[in-house]
Amino acid sequence: MRKLNWAGIILLVLVAVSGCVSYASAGCASCQNSAGQQDVLNNEWAIFMGKEPSDVPLTTATGLTTAKDSRNSNAFVKSKDTPAASAAEKDKADSKTGEGDITPKTTDIVRSANFAKVLVPPTGVSQYNIILDISPAATEYIAGSINIPYTEFVNEDKSLRSASEIARILGDAGISENDCVVITGECQPCGGGSGAADFTYFAMKYLGHECVALLDGGIDAWVAAKEQTVTAPATLSPKSYQPAIKPELLATYEYVKSGQAQIVDARSKDEFNAGSLPAAISIPYESLQDGKRLKDESAVNDLFATLDRNRPVVVFSETGVKASLNWLALTLAGHDARLYTYQDWLANQPKLNITLQEGSVKADPNPAKTGDVVKITAIFEEEKQTAAKGDGGSKSGVNAANETVLTIKGCATCGFGSPQGFADLSKNSGVVQIGSSSKTRMPDSGFSVVALIQSSSGDNVARVIMKRVSGDEFAGIWNANVAPGKYKVNIVASAGEISETFPNVLEIEVTGTSKFKNLGK
Repeated sequence: MRKLNWAGIILLVLVAVSGCVSYASAGCASCQNSAGQQDVLNNEWAIFMGKEPSDVPLTTATGLTTAKDSRNSNAFVKSKDTPAASAAEKDKADSKTGEGDITPKTTDIVRSANFAKVLVPPTGVSQYNIILDISPAATEYIAGSINIPYTEFVNEDKSLRSASEIARILGDAGISENDCVVITGECQPCGGGSGAADFTYFAMKYLGHECVALLDGGIDAWVAAKEQTVTAPATLSPKSYQPAIKPELLATYEYVKSGQAQIVDARSKDEFNAGSLPAAISIPYESLQDGKRLKDESAVNDLFATLDRNRPVVVFSETGVKASLNWLALTLAGHDARLYTYQDWLANQPKLNITLQEGSVKADPNPAKTGDVVKITAIFEEEKQTAAKGDGGSKSGVNAANETVLTIKGCATCGFGSPQGFADLSKNSGVVQIGSSSKTRMPDSGFSVVALIQSSSGDNVARVIMKRVSGDEFAGIWNANVAPGKYKVNIVASAGEISETFPNVLEIEVTGTSKFKNLGK
């Protein structure tokens, strides 16, 4: 037998270990915090653009949050279509805690009488004559339940449909305002959990539905109780649904702006830090959850301890779906709560009269590999104004909705900081005008651009500072230290307190892994 060269083997091992350490320091997706690396890159980019590192805000992104299709990947669930499997199989499945397995067991939650009126256990489902599953494309249902995907209750932009539309959808599915309904289901592509069911509960309460509740723990609790499930939902004959709308449950922009209510941001800490409503406090919806269930009343009250019970509360998230859990918890805890959306807040903000040049938003490289440095570029230009209907002509500086806009003369943003560029804030027209006849100058630092990188589940995974490279072209670098997948890019431009968001302007595909991080490579 050939004699082993132990010195050579030891040398190879040392080289391999050294390579791993070097790769980790370069940005291994599973070894290092991507937010920290993005901070470094933002500072490096600032220095490259002639700025001090301290001028660059630090990102707060913590990495990619992916949806876990826990039930569909659980062998216990796959092995049954009707009655629950044996207790031995269930105990084995419940003990799993890895990626893609069933949600880890949580401690038993004791429901107070007030919470139990809305959060009913499997043994209480028989009190309700209709079981409504709101899961989109589910493969397992409670026997006898009907299905309306919760997405039916929202428009394409994820805003809540009108009360009449929701009433028609419920009626067509066989539900009237007099039925007693218990809601279950979840949105697995969105990450699972009770958010979609909570949102549907809010929608029905907004319509004035009296007898409606939620299955506490959803179908997981149902399966754990060894109750029957089937592979297809039931159907009911259509009915007429007559809503008795409760408008006080849905906050308006004017109400939020009035300052009458306390404001709670239900989004993640990262989203809150990236921008929120004035005077809002952060209570992420995840903090209210114990697994897939709402925490007990004592824990909920602790989270809301800073809120004044004598003042109403407005709780919001991007579209209201996640915030509906906070709204439910606030309501059950005795607060006067209203639901709101960040989309509506942004839609009502003064607008910059700029747009992105068609086809100008690019990423290089794209596709990229995990760990690559990706250069993102965008070019702005002046937005063409259109006349309001019946106006008979164009309106310079005021759009059809008579919103406050930022009218740019010449290049879209170079007026900021140039000797000929001034902002006239003294006019009474509500228009921020860029021109040569003004008393107030907008400094170059007054205009800023960032790129928000979102995962397929809608979570912000990075906030990239973009700097002017020439004229109206801005660029920034993103450390793609994320899991393989497709990532959306939102561009946010701000001038003073006015911001404009350009959503989903680019998709970046990340594949494989790479230890090379050369800009533009």
